[in-house]
Amino acid sequence: MRILATLVVLVSLFPVNAFAWGPDGHRIVCRIAFLLLDDSEKQEVIRLTDAYERPDGKPTKFFTDGCIFPDEARAKASKPGWEHFKRFNNQHFVNLPRTSDTLTEDDCNNDCVLTGIATQSAALKSGADDQARAEALFFLGHFVGDVHQPLHVSFADDKGGNAIKPIRGGVYRSGSLHSVWDSGILVVAIGNRGWRIFGESLIDDITDAQKTEWLSNAPIDWANESLAITTRKDVDYCEPSADKCRKEPGPRTLRRSYQNKHDDRVEMRLRAGGVRLANEIRKALE
Repeated sequence: MRILATLVVLVSLFPVNAFAWGPDGHRIVCRIAFLLLDDSEKQEVIRLTDAYERPDGKPTKFFTDGCIFPDEARAKASKPGWEHFKRFNNQHFVNLPRTSDTLTEDDCNNDCVLTGIATQSAALKSGADDQARAEALFFLGHFVGDVHQPLHVSFADDKGGNAIKPIRGGVYRSGSLHSVWDSGILVVAIGNRGWRIFGESLIDDITDAQKTEWLSNAPIDWANESLAITTRKDVDYCEPSADKCRKEPGPRTLRRSYQNKHDDRVEMRLRAGGVRLANEIRKALE
């Protein structure tokens, strides 16, 4: 188990409609992916990042900043100049019937995180203008990150764990179980190192066998990996039974043992997301 640097998490409370991984998780996935690209691919990512024009005119300095932009765009989509981003709102997650134990194509209804990955991959590859391709690059990076956050493949009636609160136990100051998985576990794991040092350290532990395994399946399989974690009994999201994962409302008391069980699992999801994102970018840039 990775030695953790802090015992108490100092993390801001998240709104009910929290976003996947929080900024650091998305940056880490995209940083891993960037470092796995070859030099020419990196240069194209940098070129597209520099070419992007945000609605507010602010520059996007780094690809990792571009990867957190979709959450900002989602939050501002009702404002003038940002309406274009409303169409992506449902593509940050996928909701299933509570009786489902496996995600199928029918569950997506052509408007979920799987749709987002497919459409943004195609847009990056299409050879359209740099503005469109840069936006596709950022949203692809973000959506690949989203599908690897387990509670973004979950059930609608508790808002993917956003309605499961308060969180007690003294380890997390996250406002809901969803935000524990967005950022709480990761903040403890990062400690005082900062996201960049932590993220780059994860690359050293990726084996060739893992890369082969992670690249052997499709985005729907990535989502089902997340669902398998979401519905684990020790995640304390729902109560597995013979015919469904029963809703368990109310507060959660998450102690240090919860962090010890799941921090390696979160780190593995970040590694897998980075490897898979690098492959998606590489295929699109070909």
